[in-house]
Amino acid sequence: MLMVLRSLARSDVAGMREWTGANVLAIVALLLFAGRGRIADVLSIDVANLLFLGAPALMHAGFERHLGRPAPYRALAALVIASTLALGIFHYGVDAMAVRVALSSLFHGIVYLAMARGLRPWTHPGRARYPIRFAFGAALTLAAAHGVRAVLYATHHDAQVTLFDASPVNLVCFALGTLALPGLTLGAVMMANAGLIGQARYAAEHDHLTGAWSRRAFFGRAEHAHADAVRTGGTLSLLIFDVDHFKAINDTHGHAVGDRVLADLVARTDAVLRGGACARLGGEEFAILLPREDADAAVRLADELRRTLERAAVAGADGAVVHYTVSVGAASLDDGESLASLLQRADAALYAAKRGGRNRVADARLVDGDRCKYATPAM
Repeated sequence: MLMVLRSLARSDVAGMREWTGANVLAIVALLLFAGRGRIADVLSIDVANLLFLGAPALMHAGFERHLGRPAPYRALAALVIASTLALGIFHYGVDAMAVRVALSSLFHGIVYLAMARGLRPWTHPGRARYPIRFAFGAALTLAAAHGVRAVLYATHHDAQVTLFDASPVNLVCFALGTLALPGLTLGAVMMANAGLIGQARYAAEHDHLTGAWSRRAFFGRAEHAHADAVRTGGTLSLLIFDVDHFKAINDTHGHAVGDRVLADLVARTDAVLRGGACARLGGEEFAILLPREDADAAVRLADELRRTLERAAVAGADGAVVHYTVSVGAASLDDGESLASLLQRADAALYAAKRGGRNRVADARLVDGDRCKYATPAM
């Protein structure tokens, strides 16, 4: 598990430092436990318990950080210290192995229960389901096992037991205790990998500047929507638009302001779409796919978008305010029409709108060659 974590060390995954530290503590603690009778008790009992108590605490802190929450370091440290002191009392004050086992199991059960609570899959709907379910199941299983062990040893606190007692309960708990950190780390690694894959997929499917869908992602979605419309006989519409005189904005105000204009355009477009998705085809050209929308609805939405954007204002250099407008071409799928033809008609409508004076919407149904017989006028 340490080697696997090491392979992810440069990925900047939140929680990686805590998960690595937890495994190191567990390894050292288990080696010290194994030295019982051959090394000083303070090492094989007190230090080993301290480290073994700290391992799940760090694991829990790593999960919290990975899930975007602040890690409760102070509460965990206080719990580790209090448990270590309690174990010391029942070692040096009253030597009661069964009580120490019960207390240690109680501590581990509390931490694993808190871990499971933070990992509840239904509270993280945006994450890959299997990795977080695996980690949640492992934490819950460990919490239950330690709870049972704590009860059993607490109710037989007078029994003469040893750390390596060969009873079935002790053997099962030892097995679970040894596999706890590797199992939880496996869940953590799966969660980290799922997050990295999600980041890579997002980067591939979205424009880094504006957050809009990338050209590649748009055409993938468009092909799927086209196939679905052909199969079901449903409607499909498309808007293609770009920023009017965008080169002049860059030349006058600078490319940084031009970038802000594009980012502002996407943010306002997403608000108008109310859950739809805008795609950047390249430069200042964008597209919106409208499954299940007919031609009239597409034209109405296009004009709402045009009117929203003409009221937009972006901060320029030296306190200047930059306004911008867009021209929009709208087209809807005809019976038996290919996706390429739909895109071509929407593009032709866009250029007709630009030739008609810009800041307007052109309906592909009314485009004749380079001219548009009808377009919503600029207000």
